[in-house]
Amino acid sequence: MENRTQRILLTLLLLVSGGTTLAAERMLPLIPPDVKPEPVDESLIDTENFEFTAFAGLLSIEDFESSVLYGGRLTYHLSEDLFIEGSYGMAEGGKTSFEKLALAELISDSDRDYTYYSANVGWNVFPGEAFIGRRYAVNTNFYLTAGVGSTDFAGDSRFTVNFGAGFQALMFDFMALHFNVREHMFDIDVVGEKKTSINTEVSLGVSVFF
Repeated sequence: MENRTQRILLTLLLLVSGGTTLAAERMLPLIPPDVKPEPVDESLIDTENFEFTAFAGLLSIEDFESSVLYGGRLTYHLSEDLFIEGSYGMAEGGKTSFEKLALAELISDSDRDYTYYSANVGWNVFPGEAFIGRRYAVNTNFYLTAGVGSTDFAGDSRFTVNFGAGFQALMFDFMALHFNVREHMFDIDVVGEKKTSINTEVSLGVSVFF
């Protein structure tokens, strides 16, 4: 009899405690989290695959000083990772150290015009994203390029190999900014024995997709 009474009391105690807990849970106010999603505007590459870039910068012509460089590039995007491009650039060579010291010209003024044509293949190695403020995202690409072409300089057309790297920031879905560093290499024998001339290009460009 005593055991039966204990079981009944325990059962009643469990029922009362469970009901009290449930009532307490129902009485607790629900506090929604104070988290609001921040809208972000993100520029995406337009559906067009062609891109034209106008660029300007500096070209360090070995033995012939640095010069202002300007030109254009036409790019066709084969996929999100690969593209091909054709480039044209113009600059003007300065005087060599020998010409300054000896007061004699190795080449004429007209032969100092430096123009190059090249066909390149590019690879978007590190696509990414950068934020301007809190509400604007810019898609970016770090890419590598390499190709061949021709350079007209010092009275001759010279087979040229070029390679380099660039950074693209897509400001709008139809426009991007580019920063490029490239090396142009060709053989030349104007200042003495034949050697490989290494010429460094640093440029900024603005491109449009069409």
